[in-house]
Amino acid sequence: MTKNYKILLSFLILFFLILYTFANFLNSIFAKPITNDNAFIIINKNMSETAFLNHLKKKEINVSKLEWFVSKFFTKEKFILKHGEFLITKSNSLIDVLEKINNNNIYYRKFILIEGTNSKQLKRKLIKTPGLIGEVPYLSEGKFKPDTYLYKWGDSKVSLLKKMEIEQNKIIESHWHKRKKNKFIKSKFDVLILASIIEKEGKKIEELKNISSVFLNRLDKNMKLQSDVTVAYALNKKGDNLNKLDLKSKNYFNTYRYRGLPPTPISYPGKHAILAVLYPNNTDYLYFVSDGKGGHRFSKNFSEHKKNIKLWIKDLKKYGEN
Repeated sequence: MTKNYKILLSFLILFFLILYTFANFLNSIFAKPITNDNAFIIINKNMSETAFLNHLKKKEINVSKLEWFVSKFFTKEKFILKHGEFLITKSNSLIDVLEKINNNNIYYRKFILIEGTNSKQLKRKLIKTPGLIGEVPYLSEGKFKPDTYLYKWGDSKVSLLKKMEIEQNKIIESHWHKRKKNKFIKSKFDVLILASIIEKEGKKIEELKNISSVFLNRLDKNMKLQSDVTVAYALNKKGDNLNKLDLKSKNYFNTYRYRGLPPTPISYPGKHAILAVLYPNNTDYLYFVSDGKGGHRFSKNFSEHKKNIKLWIKDLKKYGEN
């Protein structure tokens, strides 16, 4: 084997080793997933690239400074480290991650407000929700729409609440001039008060307009609303835990003691409860009681109501035995 041949062979081996190493390096940037599991990464405002790489390392995502430096040259536009929360999937390569950051493909989290939630429950939920910043302001009952909302890591609690308030206002505003008018619901605030009671009383959507008619008919006859849920709200109890003394309690939410609507809403009512106030059914119902199956039996007078109560007690015993 001649000397020139050995030199050529050595050169070829070195060339292919370099080519192999370079191919592996490019593969680590363009094709190889950088994590085995989905992971959330958070880029804070004014975060340096070194601090970000350390953040990745804490997530067990190891990216060398060389890989990071080279990969920035392959992004479609000049790379800028943008703040926010990003989801890295187990199929994402390093260049995928950089493009995701560069394109500001921020991960949106979900915040769900359930119908019938009250302000104390909402406050606890806001405090426990990850990613929301700032203090919880004073929370009025009724004013926020129950729904699913998207928010970004670093959004303020105030900004999220503002969205929820706007959406609740939209419902009432869009129906206010078309509503069935009556002398008891004089303002949009009154709508929220009665809707919040209906929301807590009714579980079936198809019954809400009948429940609304009961309360409006009672107001028309100057009868007390006698709603357990308003008393339960004031005493911070569940409706089925009330006793006779509770129904005699001296608070303005006790609709067994005071006539008319309570002073404020008692929960955050959903769209169906609000529409039940604005478009109640035209009935002669004055009473309703549980049917033991999630619904209610309605009646026009007290004698019918007593019969329905007996049926409810009978159902309780029947299902209790089972």
